[in-house]
Amino acid sequence: MKKIVATLALSLLCPALSLAYILPTRTILQKTSENAGSGIYAIEQEVQFTTGEETIMVKETWLVDSDRTMRLTVTGGKDLQSSFKLQFLYNGGQKWSMVDGQRKGEKLPEEFLERFLNMRNPEIFANTLAHFKIVPVNAFHKKPLPKAAAEIKNDPESWVRFSRTGGVVNYALGVATPVDQEAGSPGIWIQQDEFVVRKLRLPSQVEMSANNYNNFARGLSYPRSRTIRWGNNTVTIRLISASARPQTAVALFQPSSLDTNLKWDGINALPAKDVVTEFYKRFR
Repeated sequence: MKKIVATLALSLLCPALSLAYILPTRTILQKTSENAGSGIYAIEQEVQFTTGEETIMVKETWLVDSDRTMRLTVTGGKDLQSSFKLQFLYNGGQKWSMVDGQRKGEKLPEEFLERFLNMRNPEIFANTLAHFKIVPVNAFHKKPLPKAAAEIKNDPESWVRFSRTGGVVNYALGVATPVDQEAGSPGIWIQQDEFVVRKLRLPSQVEMSANNYNNFARGLSYPRSRTIRWGNNTVTIRLISASARPQTAVALFQPSSLDTNLKWDGINALPAKDVVTEFYKRFR
């Protein structure tokens, strides 16, 4: 009888215990930001677009200083080497490129996905998530310390919960999708203990999943594989290398350093043209 009572008491306590171990948003984002490294990195990755029986492979070379300061060069593989090349610079909320020898800037794409893997400032991280209605605007605010023991209480945040995705337990930030709702609610899934982004869903239903994280120089944790889905489209990304670069590379984040015109010609006659074009205009 005592064993039954003890088991019943433990089962009643489990939900409370689980709730107690859910960290606040502020702590989760601080720890995740610490895994974005420091200084400048060069990241090379292979991007695969598949449309029907056609597969297009391109190589991306990123130079990353933060979630707001990056440089991207895209080169085509095989038959596209000389007919497809893109070069973009992201700085100060602007996306720069060169067209017909003229450098031009435009507003950073709303769904610029790379920033979510390179957030080094937890407050900016929180503000970005609030912009996409994933967390409330006050999610990063520091709660006042209790003045007396009687004021100490467990006050969980309704938008943070445990959720399993990618085969691991995550802190899921965002409102859980109701069972009768077809479209998934926006959210971000951050792996418990490891504090790396495993999944992201934007209000537009664009989803990015990240797997097989490795540790690199200067505290960077980065995924070996990623998948980006929107509509009926799926793009896969495979990491080739990630390495630290000297601070002198900062000069390459100036618009004046752009030296290559956008060259789309190579994909004009390909069935995957629209998917590739949308990907680089919408998410890059």
